Amino acid sequence: MSKKRKTRKEKIILQLKRQLGQKSQTASVLEPKFEASQEAISLQPQTEPKKVVVKKNTDLSVNFGNLKLIKKDLVKTLVLSLIIISFEIVLYLKLR
Repeated sequence: MSKKRKTRKEKIILQLKRQLGQKSQTASVLEPKFEASQEAISLQPQTEPKKVVVKKNTDLSVNFGNLKLIKKDLVKTLVLSLIIISFEIVLYLKLR
C-alpha cells in the first residue's frame, strides 16, 4: 500500500504551523518570569528579539516588446468569440 501524498496546501499549512510553534516557543523563552519578593529590584534593559527579514522575490519585470503580441492575441480571441457567439445565435434563430 502506498502512502497518500501530501498536497501543496497541506504542505503549506504544516509549514505555517511549524513556524507558529517556533514563534510561540521563542516568545515563551523571551518572556521574563516575575517572582514576588520584597527585595530591591534592579531593572535590566530588555533586548528585543531580532526581526527576521524575509526577502520577497520581486522579479516581476514586464517586457514591453511583447505588449504588441499580447494585444494581437487579445484581439484574435475577441474576434473568434464574437464569431462563435453570432454563429450560435444564428443557429438558435434558424432552428426555432
